Amino acid sequence: ARGPDGAVFTRGMHIFDLPDAQITLDDAPAAIAWLDTFSVYQLTEAPALGSGHTFQPDLASDRRAIERWPDHRHPPNDGRHNPFGVWRFLAPGEKSVTAAALVPVILPSLAAVLFAAERREGRPLTRAEVETIVEQSPAITMERRDAIALEQSRGYADLEPELAWEQWLIVRAAT
Repeated sequence: ARGPDGAVFTRGMHIFDLPDAQITLDDAPAAIAWLDTFSVYQLTEAPALGSGHTFQPDLASDRRAIERWPDHRHPPNDGRHNPFGVWRFLAPGEKSVTAAALVPVILPSLAAVLFAAERREGRPLTRAEVETIVEQSPAITMERRDAIALEQSRGYADLEPELAWEQWLIVRAAT
């Protein structure tokens, strides 16, 4: 499907406990080919992907960085909502977060911590408050594959600490 933002995106990968994906290309068949190849790659290879990793469907295509974002297309009570998020393919050369083999995992989940903080305050948190919570939250470092297994057991992906404010705005707006 193509969204109002011009991005072509997949639906239904949550059935496999995987994120959906989206890419912005003027050529819709090329965008669909990217997403088809990426979806098959996720299903058949089960890579331990994280924000900052790169992908290209073939040697003729530019390599693009990916970032995982919350599903902003469907509200949580919609059967199409993907609790594991959406891989966004960035434009070639667009700056992304740095991929790492070991990732910090905030426990309890950052989303749960931020929801609790907003309930306690009785108002939406500010950017500075969210950033302070991220900095002060207890975290453990995990292998990416273990972090993915934790998310799958939890039933949803957490926010990326480096993108917490922007992602929190999406999650908060969806509830």
